[in-house]
Amino acid sequence: MFVLHLFIVHLTYSHYKAKYHVIIDTDGGVDDFRAICMILANPEIEVMAVVTTDGVLAPGETCRRLLNLLHRFGHEGIPVTAGRTFLENPPECRIFAGCLSWGKEGPEMHNNELSAVDLICLSVELEEMPVDYLALGPLTNLADALDKNSGLLEKIRKIFWYDDSYTEHGFNYALNPKAADRILSSSLAIDIINAGNIHLRIDERFISALDTISSVYARAICDLYQAEGQELKEHLMGLSLADDCIPLYLTYPDQFDREDVQDVADIAEISPIPGADFQPYLLSILDSDKEDKSILFKSFPVFPGLYEDDVSPVVKRIILLYGLKEWKIVVLTNEFHQHLGIYSIVGAKMGLRAREYFRVGIDELVVRSFAGLIPPVSCLNDGLQVSTGATIGHGTITVIATDPVPVAEFTFKNSTIRITVKQSIQDQVRSKVQSAVMLFGTDTPEYWQAIRELAMQYWLELDRREIFEIQLVQ
Repeated sequence: MFVLHLFIVHLTYSHYKAKYHVIIDTDGGVDDFRAICMILANPEIEVMAVVTTDGVLAPGETCRRLLNLLHRFGHEGIPVTAGRTFLENPPECRIFAGCLSWGKEGPEMHNNELSAVDLICLSVELEEMPVDYLALGPLTNLADALDKNSGLLEKIRKIFWYDDSYTEHGFNYALNPKAADRILSSSLAIDIINAGNIHLRIDERFISALDTISSVYARAICDLYQAEGQELKEHLMGLSLADDCIPLYLTYPDQFDREDVQDVADIAEISPIPGADFQPYLLSILDSDKEDKSILFKSFPVFPGLYEDDVSPVVKRIILLYGLKEWKIVVLTNEFHQHLGIYSIVGAKMGLRAREYFRVGIDELVVRSFAGLIPPVSCLNDGLQVSTGATIGHGTITVIATDPVPVAEFTFKNSTIRITVKQSIQDQVRSKVQSAVMLFGTDTPEYWQAIRELAMQYWLELDRREIFEIQLVQ
């Protein structure tokens, strides 16, 4: 029994999972934009899919903006699709919201080919963990999905919906009362979240502080306020918190009061505690440049004096360029690899880029490496293992023992991508290594010193967002 207990504990705690596994449903308001940035910034929230609904913006317009936004963040693997158009008289705020610049610039992106209803059903079916539904607009898509598949009642753990209250309905209810009543009368557990009677707002302190946070999510919000200027700040939508309260509640539930709706099972009203100032909490969520959760370290060493003499001068610069997460991964890769290797560092950057694409944590990907078993290209495998957690011990990485090429495939649920090191980078590395061999031979102290110097150079110069080609396999 003691051995069995240890085995069960190992299964329970060996892999860290996000606290929430969510589907986001949005109608494209500026508060939705801020809320989505906060949701993506929080590693405790895994985003399974995003569906858009008719509301502040038309669903197709919101979908296009979100695709550009996710591309900017490197999260192209999050499936996004548009719901049906149903509003005959769109809200007056659509004109103003449509002029805002967020998500307007970017390459032509294609949304998921599934309908919003089918994407909701598929996402719930594929997820092994309890599913939560974050509704930042009307409940149209969820009501449609429930009409098609009543089995969702058993598979969705809770709905977090922004509206005024159970009885005193607000903007999101008014956009589609029939859909809202359908969901409110179901057996689904629902937390109705609102900004309370204190009219939560952000101000210049928040906007100025955004510029001091080194995360892509804070940068996106900061860029919006800089681009729109005073006009956005003077508009009710610009400074009032609304749908932002959902990620705030998920992250800091102790800052809200909860009251169960009398005589109605599994529905509660959530309001901010009196006197709450949420601006520091907003900034804390957006400050997402954190390393992965460690098994032993409370925080990973970043003090330059702890590193070797040739590394310490560039510690702060590399962290500033690529973030704490990559810093930790590459340092651990080099220690695991037992020398500063070029391809091991490239493998570490590749694995992290794959995780960003799907926006997942450690131990979520299955990896198929084509780097073979012959150095130096096979060294890519060490970086892949450290960066993804797909290790030989876990049985989640396979190495194809053919002619080694710096290519790997990454699978998450029903989607697979192939990442290839750009040919120009491959040619450059090959030329530099061959020059070192010609000058110093192989396996000499001078050769390994030259490789270390090259590895340091590439660690500093190679941006994981620039050096790979990504192809969707299925």
